[in-house]
Amino acid sequence: MIKRNNLVEFARFLFSVLVIGYHVQMSFSGDGIDLFENGALAVEFFFLISGYFFARSIEKLNAKEKGNVALDSCRFMGNKIKGILPVHLTAIALMVIVILVFDLSNAGSLILKGLPSIFLVQEAIVWSEGYANALIVPEWYLSAMLLCMLIMIPVALLLRKKLKGVFVVPVLLGILGVIAVIYGLCTDWAFTTTFVYDLRAWGELCVGMFAYHLSTLIAKKELRKPASVTLKIIEISGYSAPIILGIVPMSANLQPVGMVVAVIGVFASISITFAGKGVTITNEKVNAAFGYLGGLSLAMYLFHPVIISLLDYAYAGVENWAKYLIVFAASIAIAIIYNLICYAIKKLIFYIKNRKQPVTDA
Repeated sequence: MIKRNNLVEFARFLFSVLVIGYHVQMSFSGDGIDLFENGALAVEFFFLISGYFFARSIEKLNAKEKGNVALDSCRFMGNKIKGILPVHLTAIALMVIVILVFDLSNAGSLILKGLPSIFLVQEAIVWSEGYANALIVPEWYLSAMLLCMLIMIPVALLLRKKLKGVFVVPVLLGILGVIAVIYGLCTDWAFTTTFVYDLRAWGELCVGMFAYHLSTLIAKKELRKPASVTLKIIEISGYSAPIILGIVPMSANLQPVGMVVAVIGVFASISITFAGKGVTITNEKVNAAFGYLGGLSLAMYLFHPVIISLLDYAYAGVENWAKYLIVFAASIAIAIIYNLICYAIKKLIFYIKNRKQPVTDA
C-alpha cells in the first residue's frame, strides 16, 4: 500500500532540472535566446514548498504542551541547517578543488569573495550583491530561505500563541511590507538585488504557508467526481505552467507575469497534492522512483555549478548542446553517488552503535 504520494517529489526533480538548464544557458549561451532562458521560474516552486513545510512545522511546534519559543526556534533552524550543510560543504569543497586546479593564481581572491556563501549567509543584507561572488551561486536560494526563516520562526511561534495559524501569514506579510518601506526610506528606494531576493524569499515562503492552510481545508471536503476531476486538472496544470514558461522564449517585460503565473500555479498544485485530492500515483514502483528522484534534487542543485565551472575552465570548446547533456548527466550521477555514500555512512554508524550495546540475557 502506498503511504505517500510522491507526485510532488517528481515535480521537485523536474524543477531542479529546469534550474540546471537555466544556469547552463546563463553560463554558455551569452545573450542569445535559449531553451531554458526563463528557467529561474523554478525557484518559485522551491520557496513555496519550503513555506508549506515551514507552516506545518509551526503547527507541530505550537501543539507541544510545553513549548519554548527560543529553544524551538533554535532546534528548527538547527535541523534545517543540518539537512543542508553536508551536501553544501561537499559542493563547496569540490568547487574549491576545481578552482585550485584550474585557476590557482586567482584562487585566494575567489575563495575570499565566496566566504559568505561558504557560511550560508550570502543573502544577508550586509553583503550587498554578495550572491554574485558566491562559490556556488545558486546557493543564494538556501541562504535567502535560511535568513528569512531565522527571523520568521520566532515571530510566527509568538503570533501562533494568540492567533489561528492562517492569520499568522498576513501578519508576516505585513512585517515584510514594513521592512521594505523602512529599507526604502533609508536608501532612497535604491534596493540592491540581494535585498530584492530576500523580499522575494519572504513573500513566497508566506504564499507557501497559505498553501498549507488551504490544503488542510481542502482535505476535509468530500468532493463529487466533477470537482475531483477539476482539482486534478488544476494540479497538473499548476505544475506544468512554470516548466512550460521556463523553456518557452519570453520577452523580458513579461518575465514578472511569468513569475506570478508560476507562484499561483505552484500554490494551487501543492495545496491540492498535500490535501490528497489530486492525482494519485497508484503504482508502488513508480511512486518509489518519483520519491527517489525528488531526493536527488538538493544535491543536483548544489553540485551542478561545479560541473559548469569545470566545463568553463577545461572544456570551453565543447558544443553547447553537449554541455547541457554533460551537466544534466553529471549532476544526476554525482547526486546519486553522494546519496549512496551518505546511506553507507549511516548504515555503518548504525552498525557501530548496535555493536557497542551490551548483550543482555533474555
